[in-house]
Amino acid sequence: MTIRVVELFAGIGAQAQALKNLGLDFTSTVCEIDEKAYRSYCAIHGDTPNLGDITKVEHLPECDLLTYSSPCQDMSVAGSQRGMEQGSGTRSSLLWDVGRLLSDAKERGRWPDVLLMENVDAILNKKNISEFNRWIEFLTNLGYTSSYKVLNSTQFDVPQNRKRCFMISMRNGRLFDFPDPIPQTRRLIDLLETDADEKYCVPE
Repeated sequence: MTIRVVELFAGIGAQAQALKNLGLDFTSTVCEIDEKAYRSYCAIHGDTPNLGDITKVEHLPECDLLTYSSPCQDMSVAGSQRGMEQGSGTRSSLLWDVGRLLSDAKERGRWPDVLLMENVDAILNKKNISEFNRWIEFLTNLGYTSSYKVLNSTQFDVPQNRKRCFMISMRNGRLFDFPDPIPQTRRLIDLLETDADEKYCVPE
């Protein structure tokens, strides 16, 4: 079975790469406004249809899996911290355009079976938690059951301390069981190249 995937805020396609790593058969459509990110996506994964600016998208393509890593700049402690409140006009409030598209997809009887969200763990802090809970309530009213957890890349044999909140939302009352951590076996030095081309190096 070929999984039909739509990647909103696709970036360079981390979710697509994860599906490849799992050996899954899938087709993808992306939604990415940043042209350089989209060019990088295509260089990594091959030419892929792009919906462009999410605020101008009217309908989601029919899909089985929808991924959405909406902008984090207004939630991250390293960013402006202006929040993600619906209607606020912040970049992080583009999350609610995902909601608009999901509502439309359900009305047309073509809403995705599974949703995958990834964002900074600050989405759960005091400033953002009420809006995050509103988002979960919105998904619940659409018929999704959501499970979320903060995972650190160091828990999965990646030599980087990077916390992210992952949420899986599924139809028909299904709950996602997050994987257990795996032992750390690699160090940063194991991943660094020793013979990188000089064009990638800062000159003296």
